Amino acid sequence: MASAPTDSVDTVIAAEFDTLDLNHDGRLDWSDYELLIDRYRKTAGVNEDDRRIRELRAFYQMHWMELLRHAGASGDRLSKSEFVEATRRATGDASRMDSAKVGGHVIFDLVDADGDGSISKEELGRYLRGVWQIDESDPRYDFDAMDANKDGVISREEFVNGIQELLQG
Repeated sequence: MASAPTDSVDTVIAAEFDTLDLNHDGRLDWSDYELLIDRYRKTAGVNEDDRRIRELRAFYQMHWMELLRHAGASGDRLSKSEFVEATRRATGDASRMDSAKVGGHVIFDLVDADGDGSISKEELGRYLRGVWQIDESDPRYDFDAMDANKDGVISREEFVNGIQELLQG
């Protein structure tokens, strides 16, 4: 039986698993990520050929392979405990890809709907509701916490740093 998350980062990653398990079978596989990518596409209001969606798919494919590698998985599915451990390892290992940093940049481009180089509170809220289907008041994704310089918008650097902090503690 899987042990309960031991710290706040594990709790965040375990909650991410629950959100990513889009077919609700208790395990993650590539089909869950395909459904997630489609949520991004629909939320951004773009088609499959949009460069940002192609970049997102490429990122998630690489990230998924890194998770499987770090989990030592013999198949192509991960349980929650395997996902938590693999995510911790993958985000701490930049030898092949810095998942939090690369993902942060790719996702920023989709969340910044108007392309002005920053994320407004409205853009973040639309992303959280549409992709992750959570309310923007969820403490894991606090706009004010990500807006480090308190200028009312989240810059690319603040966004990427926020994701890194969230996943690395």
